[in-house]
Amino acid sequence: MLKKLEKRGKIVLAMFVALFLRGRKISPDEFSLLRIERLLVIRQHNQMGDMLLAVPAFRGLRRRFPNSHIALIAASINTDVMLNNPYVDEVMTYAKERNRRNILRIIRFIRDLRRRRFDVVIVLNTVSFSITSMLLAVASGARYLVGSTSLPFGHDLSSRFYHMELPLPSAEELEIMHESEHNLYPLSLIGVHETDLSSLLVPTEADEDGCDRFLAAAFPKGAPFIVIHPGAGKKQNVWPPENHAEIARRLVDRFSVGVVVVRGPVDRESFDLFLEACRVAPPILSCPDIGFLGALMKRSSLTICNDTGIMHIAGAVGSRCIAVFGPTDPRRWKPIGENVVAAHSRNGTVETVTVDEVYATAEKILHDSLGY
Repeated sequence: MLKKLEKRGKIVLAMFVALFLRGRKISPDEFSLLRIERLLVIRQHNQMGDMLLAVPAFRGLRRRFPNSHIALIAASINTDVMLNNPYVDEVMTYAKERNRRNILRIIRFIRDLRRRRFDVVIVLNTVSFSITSMLLAVASGARYLVGSTSLPFGHDLSSRFYHMELPLPSAEELEIMHESEHNLYPLSLIGVHETDLSSLLVPTEADEDGCDRFLAAAFPKGAPFIVIHPGAGKKQNVWPPENHAEIARRLVDRFSVGVVVVRGPVDRESFDLFLEACRVAPPILSCPDIGFLGALMKRSSLTICNDTGIMHIAGAVGSRCIAVFGPTDPRRWKPIGENVVAAHSRNGTVETVTVDEVYATAEKILHDSLGY
């Protein structure tokens, strides 16, 4: 109920702000003639996977505007995801929850934003429409506001705010479209095209060094190891934690690998069940930094996880990974590339994926990489 009231309040505020906007529409041809030295992209999605699947869109923007300063406004959870990305020059965090409680933070954020004097702002909405992002675009003071259409989300606010509306695919097109293509689709109107749909996460040097120190302490003899993440943000995506523990036990018996288990911020129940099913508690990483986790997974022989953010980190750092999918279609949401393999449910419930089929895939991957 509270969320509905908040959304309604944002719509009313946006309609009021729209009364004072007088910018004329521009065509794609006119846009192509603009001199864009400073470009701001707003993408506030709160899901790590959504951001990493948008990396091809940023790659395309960098190719289209090679000499522009490209800045990004991201949610708190995704700042570290994009902080060291070569396609973005600057990442700014819009801490929604903190700003909601402190109006002075919003004022300072907007003041800092306007000082940067952006030529163009692009609001890259795809899976949802963010009124907050649209209002931030206006507040930025950029000369031209460009953003995805709001029509598929039940209103026409975007037509009142943007100098150019970007298209979104139809429901039929979306059914056969990978999510990275979905993120690129709106940008095609302004000449952004990209065929490389791979993601990218770049750990910092400090992340790499910290990972090396952790591994030296956990596995002094430099033994190969696997990473297990038994949780997920969505309950319907959680493969039984006991199955993860059984896979770990079999792989330790077969290959003598070490195991590192990762716990996320909402994984308490599944994490506890996993540990109860383990014969010996493995080294535990609780809510590690994203860059550190990426560095760890790069060094691992295999990561086994559910359809959740860690799968997208694996895809972005090139780690070998098996991700167990339930209701979600891996053809749309699995990271591009053969390094991430989907173990997919046959009826949309994650429980129907068997331990034997995941183990068979894991055994082949480790046999090929370790040679025994």
